[in-house]
Parts: sequence; C-alpha cells; structure tokens
Amino acid sequence: MKGLGLAASALGVATAFAAPGAGAGFELTAADVAQAPVVARAEAVAGPAKIADYGVIGFTAKAAPKAKKATDAAASARSTTGISRNTSRSGLSNVGGMTPNAIAVINAVKAEFPGSGPFGGYRPGDPLDHGTGHAVDIMCGTTEGNEIAAFVQANAKTLNVKYVIWRQRIWYPNGGGWQAMEDRGSPTANHMDHVHVSVY
Repeated sequence: MKGLGLAASALGVATAFAAPGAGAGFELTAADVAQAPVVARAEAVAGPAKIADYGVIGFTAKAAPKAKKATDAAASARSTTGISRNTSRSGLSNVGGMTPNAIAVINAVKAEFPGSGPFGGYRPGDPLDHGTGHAVDIMCGTTEGNEIAAFVQANAKTLNVKYVIWRQRIWYPNGGGWQAMEDRGSPTANHMDHVHVSVY
C-alpha cells in the first residue's frame, strides 16, 4: 500500500508540474495558506521493526548463510586420511638428489591435483633446503596454488612438512597462521607463481 501511495503522490506531483492550472484541485488558495499545518505524532521506537514474513508476496525472507572461502572449502573437502607416503620416483623427471620426503610431496600433490606442476626441487649449491633435496617448488596459478597450499597444510604431519611458502607468506605447522615475508624483488622470488614446500 505504501508503494501505491508513493506512486499516486508522485503522479500527482508530476501532473501538477506538467499541467499547472489544469484544474482547481491543484491550485493553492489563500484559504489553504491560512490553515495550520497538519502534525502527525508517533511514538518513538528503539529501531526499525524486523519483518521476516512477506505473506502478500508469497515468500519469507531469511538471511543467506555465509559462504566459506574457497581455500577453506577446498581444505575441508580434502581428506587427511589415506594420503600416501609414496616415495616412488616412477614417472617423475628431474628428481635426482631429492629426498624421499620431497618425492612423497610431489606424488601426493600429483595424485590430488592431476596435471599440476611443473615441479622443481634439487638445486646443487643452494645453501638452503633445495641444495639438500628437502624442498619442492610447485608452479601454479593463484587458485590452484591456494588449493595446493591448503592441501599441504592439511597433510603436513603425514608429509613431514617443515614449512610452506606461498604468495610472500610462510606457514609453519606448529606456528599458527600465515606470516608475511619480506619483499625479495620478483614474483618468483616472492613465491607468487609457485608453492614452496620444505620437508624434514
């Protein structure tokens, strides 16, 4: 009803402006000006009334449930049981010098995300985990990387994960959430295009 009243009022105003003097009903007289204004009184309320049932229209309004973040949904959908400690090098290339734990990460990621990669790993002369065969780099886009990082986090114990680096953040299994890292100067150095997994 309120909507109809507003529409009628708008129509009346539009008509008054469109056709001034078109009829006596729209003319302001001296008697109209002399009348006291009409005052409408209403009790104060604490706030707007909550209306949940719109029976006239035929539906009930309910708050929509909050959607889970894609990474939360992906992590919870992935099982932490049944993850293989498959250390087979069969079908893998460029894995010379990598430890069994690093190979297990590659195999687990390949099993969960067919077509993922390419993978990087052992780099002779690297003073950190790549130099000892204890690190895996999984090249990926942002969406796939979010899912891979969540998968590795969910399976960190089984995969003997020391830490994960992804999108200029580092995560330790026993250290809480993601922590920001310093800018290393390039997208690859900042791990924007690959997930880094270091293992024991």
